[in-house]
Amino acid sequence: MGVEAAYPPFNFIDEKGNVAGFDVDIGNALCEKMHRECTWVSQEWAGIIPALQAKKFDVIMSSMTITEKRKAEVAFTKPYYFTYGLMIANKGSGLKLEADALAGKSIGVGAGSSHEVWAETHLKGATLVPYKSTDDMFLDFQNGRLDAVFADAVAVIPWTETNGGRDAFDTVGEVHDKALGTDIGIAVRKDNADLQADLDKALDQIIADGTFEKLNKKYLSFDLR
Repeated sequence: MGVEAAYPPFNFIDEKGNVAGFDVDIGNALCEKMHRECTWVSQEWAGIIPALQAKKFDVIMSSMTITEKRKAEVAFTKPYYFTYGLMIANKGSGLKLEADALAGKSIGVGAGSSHEVWAETHLKGATLVPYKSTDDMFLDFQNGRLDAVFADAVAVIPWTETNGGRDAFDTVGEVHDKALGTDIGIAVRKDNADLQADLDKALDQIIADGTFEKLNKKYLSFDLR
């Protein structure tokens, strides 16, 4: 099971040096349903699909947005949760999610993420600052090195809730765009249809028996499905 381990609360390295988070717990639950013993491999995001294709691991279990470009490279399960793009700025910024309003502004994005690609297309003139880790991105935002951050709402909202609350920041805008992606899936190699089917079946089982809901509530204050 391949995971970025730099996208809390979905995946991160805990105080003991182990991978942890919602994705890891969901992945372990899926492995239990499939009666398989699974191990975890931490992999930087930019190289996670090449590492899957090189058989460094068999599954990307790392909150990957399903996009047409990625579907050309990997096979996805059915979505296991849903999200949208969210940009925030400091209170009183006056920023709007428009190219003119963001011209010359520094915006933090995940390196190699669908948000970076979307912003390159729709926010020309803005200065995009890519980060390998959301922790580093939010730290720079807190320290005044960024005017705004743009990422999945499911990552942004929990961060705001632990840093003064959602009302402590400006919501610059939301992006509900199929090009950005709203469905989050589990990826396998294209020649691994049996594993894809097993994961889909196991996902149905953990949703039906309440495991998914329990883990959702463990990590987040809102419903991912």
